[in-house]
Amino acid sequence: MQSLPTALLVTSRERPFPLMSQLLAVAAEVEVASSCEQTAQLLRENPNISLVLTDLCLPDGSWFDILNLVSELHPGAAVVACARTADERLWTHVIEAGGFDILVEPYEEDEVNRILGAAVKARPPRRLAAAS
Repeated sequence: MQSLPTALLVTSRERPFPLMSQLLAVAAEVEVASSCEQTAQLLRENPNISLVLTDLCLPDGSWFDILNLVSELHPGAAVVACARTADERLWTHVIEAGGFDILVEPYEEDEVNRILGAAVKARPPRRLAAAS
């Protein structure tokens, strides 16, 4: 049985955390960042992060910058973009760039649970670090 992941929610400080309860249902722990800089720091400090939800726009970058940070620091972690509005073009862009999926407001509980559940199941099993 796979253990629950640590999730990272990347959202601007001004916004409430509408996804927090759903994240807590699928993650052992939830970290929160409000910028690309904070995200990079948390990714470096916490090797257990394997699920990242990010707003499209951040004060110092975008979801694409977050995706690149995750790819560099936590390959295999699932990145879900969160948007106020979206269309097929944005969804295609996120998927082709390597994101797992996209959530669109208003966040419908069934859809959030479906996407987060699939993201958790899709993540590769954690490898133990080799002894030095």
